[in-house]
Amino acid sequence: MNKRYGLPLRANQPGLAWRFIQKNHVFLIIVVFFVIASVSSDYFLSWENLMNLFRQASVVGMIALGVHFVILLGMVDFSVGSILVFSGSIIMVLQGIDGFGIWLSILAGVIAGMLLGLLNGVIVVYGKVPSFITTLGMMFAVRSISLWYASGGALQGKYSQYTALGHDYTLGIPNILFPLILAAILAHVVLSRTLLGRYIYAVGNNRIAAFLSGTPMHWVTIIAFGISGLAAGVGAVLETSRLNSISTSSSATTYELDVIAAIVIGGANLSGGKGTIWGTACGVLILSMISNYMNLENVSPYLQGILKGILMLAVLYKQKKMD
Repeated sequence: MNKRYGLPLRANQPGLAWRFIQKNHVFLIIVVFFVIASVSSDYFLSWENLMNLFRQASVVGMIALGVHFVILLGMVDFSVGSILVFSGSIIMVLQGIDGFGIWLSILAGVIAGMLLGLLNGVIVVYGKVPSFITTLGMMFAVRSISLWYASGGALQGKYSQYTALGHDYTLGIPNILFPLILAAILAHVVLSRTLLGRYIYAVGNNRIAAFLSGTPMHWVTIIAFGISGLAAGVGAVLETSRLNSISTSSSATTYELDVIAAIVIGGANLSGGKGTIWGTACGVLILSMISNYMNLENVSPYLQGILKGILMLAVLYKQKKMD
């Protein structure tokens, strides 16, 4: 009985410890996995391996920041991997044309990614095609264009110094991490401090209420998909800077699935309206830690998806129980 009001306590009321676990599950997963990997692997805690872990997470992390905006609307973007390859192909091709330097080719590739994202948004809004179908179609279309142009092969860059972003270090930290950190801070500010961020959460929480309150839902949706495409374009810069090339057949083939898994593991709700940038960043880190640790333990890459799938299902089950 509640001594103050004389009311019976609910039998299913969660305890303080369980509420703490529910609220901080992402952080706890990182801590538990970090401890397990540190104890069982002599190499995991080395500075070289940790920096390699973050470098491996950089491309998926960049894309996840953009797709996060779309997920908050209760929609999905399956085209980001193919947009990355398309943007990367533009960067590599333009570097081989006289008059285009490194920076102009980068700018063209990033703008191409953003425009494709905006096109996704326009089709969703004005064509009234579900985001699942729209982005799936875009995924096939832009990948096919890249494959056709390169005859299914790889495209090489012209400038060897372009790889400084993907390989060099500043103060012991890989250069490739600095754009990711800057983008994460910017995305957090947009979602938490701007009118656009409030609109996105409002639409994701309750589309009808958002519409009745005067939220410009069409523009919010188009901008969110544009941000997703922009992030894929920036991801293409990070991807191509590591090898100074892009493979039209094998690059980014499962990135869209890794991105969605990371966002969900980070606490976002696929129905929209819930999730934070830092949660998504932690989700990306968790998936990268799993891959990195399993590689150190010589676990077959074909089996690594099992743990990722189980973890994603567990998080979705927890969300369902809380709802």
